[in-house]
Amino acid sequence: MTISAHIIDKQKIKQIDDFLSVVASLKKEMAEQVASLWVHIDDLADVFRLQDIFGLHPLAIDAVIHQNHPSKVEEYDTYLFTIIDGVRIEEKGGFTEDDLYIFLGKRWIITINFYNSQLSDNLRRKIRSILFTSQKQALSAQGICETIYRLAVEEIISTYYPTVDNIDTQLEKIEEAILDKPLRSHLSEILVIRRKTSFLENTVEMILRVLNQVISDQHTKLSSDSKKQIRSLQDRLSYLQSNLKNQHNRVIILREAYNSSLTATLNEAIRTLTVIATIVLPLTLIAGIYGMNFDVMPELQWPYGYYYALGLMAAVGICLISYFKIKRWI
Repeated sequence: MTISAHIIDKQKIKQIDDFLSVVASLKKEMAEQVASLWVHIDDLADVFRLQDIFGLHPLAIDAVIHQNHPSKVEEYDTYLFTIIDGVRIEEKGGFTEDDLYIFLGKRWIITINFYNSQLSDNLRRKIRSILFTSQKQALSAQGICETIYRLAVEEIISTYYPTVDNIDTQLEKIEEAILDKPLRSHLSEILVIRRKTSFLENTVEMILRVLNQVISDQHTKLSSDSKKQIRSLQDRLSYLQSNLKNQHNRVIILREAYNSSLTATLNEAIRTLTVIATIVLPLTLIAGIYGMNFDVMPELQWPYGYYYALGLMAAVGICLISYFKIKRWI
C-alpha cells in the first residue's frame, strides 16, 4: 500500500481504489456532497504527487522529505501542517524516530508515516467506531477531519508507552544486578538508558509545545470541541513526561548506587587483604626471628624448638582470627 484514500460521509467510509486516476472526479463528487477526504501514504515518492493535487507548500514537502525536523506546527492559507515525532522500536532493543506528518485542510486531511504499517488500519478502525457510536449527532465533514487529526496524534503518542515500559524493565533488572554484583557492563547499560530518557524527554516536551500551539487562539482552524479533545492528549503527555523525569532520576540514583556498590566491593576486598596481611605479619616476624643465625639461641639446641615455633605461630594466628571474627571484620 502506498496511497490509501477514503471518502467519509456521516456513518459511511468508502475506500477509493486507484486514487491518482480518479482524483479529478473525486473532487467533483466531494463538491456535490458534504463529505470529507482522508488520504494516507507510506511511500516517499507519493509525497510529490500529492503536492500538485492539494497545492502543498514546498517548505512543508521539504520537511517531509528530509525527515529530520522536530515536532512543529505551521499554518498555511488553506491547511494546517503538523509534525509529530514518534518512536520506532528496533530489533536490538533500541529505537529511532518515526515521524507523523499531517496536512489538515477544509474537508480533507493527509497523514504521512513511512514505518508504522499498522497506523492506517488502526485509524480506520477507530474512525469507524466513532462514526457508529455518534449516530445521534453526526459529525460534520470538518469534524471528521479534525477527529482523524486527533486520532493520528494519539496513535503516535501511544508508541511511546512500550518504549517507556521497556526502560522501566531494564532499570529494574540493572538495579537487581548491581545489588548482587556490580559489573563494568552495568555502567555502559546505565549510560545508554540515560541517553534514551534524555532523548524521549526532549521529544515529548516538543510535542507538548506543538499541542499548546494547536489549541491556542492563534490557530482557528480547529473547533473548540477538537481543542478540548487535544487537551486530554496533553494530559496524557504530561503524565508520560512525568514518568520520563522519574526514570531520569532513577538513572542518576542508579549511577550513584553503582559507584557506591563498586566502592563497597573494593573496600571489602581491601579489608580482606588487610586482615590477611595482619595475620601473616606476626607469623613472618616469628619465622624471621628464628631464622637468624646467632650462636646463642636456646631453641636451636632444644629438641622441641621446631614444634614450639610452629605452635607459637599457630597460636598467634588463631588469636588474631578469633579477634577479627569478634569484631566482625571477617
